[in-house]
Amino acid sequence: YKMAMDWKLALPLHPEYRTLPMVWYVPPLSPIQSYADAGGLPHNGNILPAVETLRIPVQYLANMLSAGDTGPVIRALKRMMAMRHYMRSQTVEGVTDTRAIDEVGLSVQQVEEMYRYLAIANYEDRFVIPTSHREMARDAFPERNGCGFTFGDGCHGSDTKFNLFNSSRIDAINITEVRDKAEGE
Repeated sequence: YKMAMDWKLALPLHPEYRTLPMVWYVPPLSPIQSYADAGGLPHNGNILPAVETLRIPVQYLANMLSAGDTGPVIRALKRMMAMRHYMRSQTVEGVTDTRAIDEVGLSVQQVEEMYRYLAIANYEDRFVIPTSHREMARDAFPERNGCGFTFGDGCHGSDTKFNLFNSSRIDAINITEVRDKAEGE
Protein backbone atom coordinates (compact mmCIF):
# COMPACT_ATOMS: atom_id res chain seq x y z
CA TYR A 1 0.00 0.00 0.00
CA LYS A 2 2.76 2.42 0.94
CA MET A 3 4.64 1.87 -2.33
CA ALA A 4 1.57 2.43 -4.49
CA MET A 5 -0.46 5.02 -2.58
CA ASP A 6 1.81 6.88 -0.15
CA TRP A 7 5.14 7.02 -1.98
CA LYS A 8 3.69 6.60 -5.51
CA LEU A 9 6.52 4.30 -6.61
CA ALA A 10 4.63 1.17 -7.65
CA LEU A 11 2.50 1.26 -10.79
CA PRO A 12 0.03 -1.32 -12.18
CA LEU A 13 0.70 -3.13 -15.43
CA HIS A 14 -1.62 -1.87 -18.20
CA PRO A 15 -4.09 0.21 -16.16
CA GLU A 16 -6.02 1.03 -19.34
CA TYR A 17 -7.73 -2.36 -19.03
CA ARG A 18 -9.39 -1.01 -15.85
CA THR A 19 -8.86 -4.20 -13.89
CA LEU A 20 -7.98 -4.31 -10.23
CA PRO A 21 -4.23 -4.96 -10.18
CA MET A 22 -2.94 -7.65 -7.86
CA VAL A 23 0.71 -7.07 -8.74
CA TRP A 24 2.34 -3.65 -8.83
CA TYR A 25 5.62 -2.83 -10.56
CA VAL A 26 8.35 -0.40 -9.60
CA PRO A 27 10.10 1.10 -12.65
CA PRO A 28 13.71 -0.14 -12.99
CA LEU A 29 16.37 2.14 -11.58
CA SER A 30 19.57 0.10 -12.02
CA PRO A 31 20.40 1.01 -15.65
CA ILE A 32 19.39 4.61 -14.97
CA GLN A 33 21.57 4.98 -11.88
CA SER A 34 24.63 3.40 -13.49
CA TYR A 35 24.20 5.62 -16.54
CA ALA A 36 23.84 8.69 -14.31
CA ASP A 37 26.91 7.76 -12.25
CA ALA A 38 28.94 7.50 -15.44
CA GLY A 39 27.90 11.06 -16.34
CA GLY A 40 25.59 10.03 -19.15
CA LEU A 41 22.56 11.99 -17.95
CA PRO A 42 22.49 15.79 -17.96
CA HIS A 43 21.72 17.43 -14.62
CA ASN A 44 20.17 20.70 -15.87
CA GLY A 45 21.51 22.47 -12.78
CA ASN A 46 19.52 20.25 -10.40
CA ILE A 47 20.70 17.70 -7.88
CA LEU A 48 18.99 14.85 -9.73
CA PRO A 49 19.74 14.02 -13.35
CA ALA A 50 17.11 14.50 -16.05
CA VAL A 51 15.38 11.13 -16.29
CA GLU A 52 13.61 12.18 -19.48
CA THR A 53 16.81 11.43 -21.45
CA LEU A 54 17.16 7.79 -20.47
CA ARG A 55 18.44 4.80 -22.33
CA ILE A 56 15.12 3.10 -21.58
CA PRO A 57 12.60 5.55 -23.02
CA VAL A 58 10.23 6.92 -20.41
CA GLN A 59 7.40 6.72 -22.93
CA TYR A 60 7.98 2.95 -23.24
CA LEU A 61 7.72 2.51 -19.46
CA ALA A 62 4.70 4.82 -19.38
CA ASN A 63 2.91 2.77 -22.05
CA MET A 64 3.31 -0.34 -19.89
CA LEU A 65 2.79 1.08 -16.41
CA SER A 66 0.64 4.21 -16.60
CA ALA A 67 -1.45 4.06 -19.81
CA GLY A 68 0.94 6.39 -21.65
CA ASP A 69 1.17 9.08 -18.95
CA THR A 70 4.86 9.81 -18.35
CA GLY A 71 4.26 11.85 -15.17
CA PRO A 72 3.87 8.96 -12.70
CA VAL A 73 6.87 7.10 -14.15
CA ILE A 74 9.12 10.17 -13.97
CA ARG A 75 7.92 10.89 -10.42
CA ALA A 76 8.66 7.31 -9.32
CA LEU A 77 12.13 7.32 -10.90
CA LYS A 78 13.02 10.70 -9.41
CA ARG A 79 11.85 9.66 -5.96
CA MET A 80 13.95 6.50 -6.02
CA MET A 81 16.98 8.44 -7.23
CA ALA A 82 16.43 11.04 -4.50
CA MET A 83 16.26 8.30 -1.89
CA ARG A 84 19.48 6.81 -3.20
CA HIS A 85 21.20 10.21 -3.26
CA TYR A 86 20.08 11.02 0.30
CA MET A 87 21.15 7.67 1.75
CA ARG A 88 24.49 7.78 -0.10
CA SER A 89 25.23 11.26 1.25
CA GLN A 90 24.30 10.12 4.74
CA THR A 91 26.22 6.83 4.84
CA VAL A 92 29.23 7.51 2.60
CA GLU A 93 29.87 11.21 3.06
CA GLY A 94 28.45 11.50 6.59
CA VAL A 95 26.42 14.57 5.59
CA THR A 96 22.64 14.84 5.66
CA ASP A 97 21.85 16.40 2.28
CA THR A 98 18.09 16.92 1.95
CA ARG A 99 18.13 18.92 -1.29
CA ALA A 100 17.28 15.89 -3.44
CA ILE A 101 14.37 14.72 -1.32
CA ASP A 102 13.05 18.27 -1.01
CA GLU A 103 13.08 18.50 -4.81
CA VAL A 104 10.73 15.51 -5.14
CA GLY A 105 8.53 16.31 -2.14
CA LEU A 106 9.54 13.60 0.32
CA SER A 107 10.29 13.90 4.02
CA VAL A 108 13.26 12.38 5.83
CA GLN A 109 10.96 9.90 7.60
CA GLN A 110 9.44 8.77 4.30
CA VAL A 111 12.87 8.28 2.73
CA GLU A 112 14.17 6.26 5.67
CA GLU A 113 11.06 4.08 5.60
CA MET A 114 11.38 3.66 1.82
CA TYR A 115 15.01 2.63 2.29
CA ARG A 116 14.02 0.11 4.95
CA TYR A 117 11.42 -1.54 2.72
CA LEU A 118 13.24 -1.31 -0.62
CA ALA A 119 16.83 -2.02 0.40
CA ILE A 120 17.03 -3.90 3.69
CA ALA A 121 13.60 -5.50 4.07
CA ASN A 122 13.30 -8.98 5.51
CA TYR A 123 11.16 -11.78 4.07
CA GLU A 124 7.98 -10.81 5.95
CA ASP A 125 8.20 -7.23 4.67
CA ARG A 126 8.87 -8.16 1.04
CA PHE A 127 6.18 -10.81 0.56
CA VAL A 128 2.65 -10.84 1.93
CA ILE A 129 1.78 -14.49 2.35
CA PRO A 130 -1.57 -15.18 3.97
CA THR A 131 -1.28 -17.20 7.14
CA SER A 132 -3.46 -20.22 7.72
CA HIS A 133 -4.74 -21.80 10.88
CA ARG A 134 -3.74 -25.46 10.98
CA GLU A 135 -6.34 -26.19 13.62
CA MET A 136 -9.07 -25.07 11.21
CA ALA A 137 -7.65 -26.83 8.15
CA ARG A 138 -9.54 -29.78 6.72
CA ASP A 139 -7.76 -33.00 5.82
CA ALA A 140 -7.45 -32.94 2.02
CA PHE A 141 -6.44 -36.60 1.64
CA PRO A 142 -10.01 -37.97 1.25
CA GLU A 143 -10.67 -35.36 -1.46
CA ARG A 144 -7.86 -36.58 -3.73
CA ASN A 145 -10.19 -38.28 -6.22
CA GLY A 146 -12.62 -35.39 -6.56
CA CYS A 147 -13.65 -33.99 -9.91
CA GLY A 148 -13.51 -30.31 -9.23
CA PHE A 149 -16.41 -27.99 -9.95
CA THR A 150 -19.41 -29.98 -11.17
CA PHE A 151 -23.13 -30.08 -10.56
CA GLY A 152 -23.13 -33.80 -9.95
CA ASP A 153 -22.98 -34.98 -13.54
CA GLY A 154 -19.21 -35.00 -13.87
CA CYS A 155 -17.34 -38.05 -12.66
CA HIS A 156 -19.93 -38.74 -9.96
CA GLY A 157 -22.41 -40.22 -12.43
CA SER A 158 -25.46 -38.80 -10.70
CA ASP A 159 -28.81 -38.38 -12.39
CA THR A 160 -29.29 -34.65 -11.90
CA LYS A 161 -31.19 -32.67 -14.51
CA PHE A 162 -29.56 -29.35 -13.64
CA ASN A 163 -28.24 -27.46 -16.65
CA LEU A 164 -26.03 -24.43 -16.20
CA PHE A 165 -26.95 -22.86 -19.55
CA ASN A 166 -30.75 -23.10 -19.14
CA SER A 167 -31.31 -25.14 -22.28
CA SER A 168 -32.80 -28.55 -22.83
CA ARG A 169 -30.56 -31.30 -21.57
CA ILE A 170 -29.09 -33.76 -24.04
CA ASP A 171 -28.52 -37.12 -22.45
CA ALA A 172 -25.29 -38.95 -23.11
CA ILE A 173 -25.33 -41.78 -25.62
CA ASN A 174 -24.14 -45.11 -24.31
CA ILE A 175 -21.50 -46.15 -26.87
CA THR A 176 -21.26 -49.74 -25.70
CA GLU A 177 -24.99 -50.37 -26.31
CA VAL A 178 -24.75 -48.92 -29.82
CA ARG A 179 -21.68 -51.03 -30.57
CA ASP A 180 -23.28 -54.21 -29.18
CA LYS A 181 -26.39 -53.65 -31.28
CA ALA A 182 -24.27 -53.09 -34.40
CA GLU A 183 -22.27 -56.27 -33.79
CA GLY A 184 -25.39 -58.33 -33.04
CA GLU A 185 -27.07 -57.48 -36.33
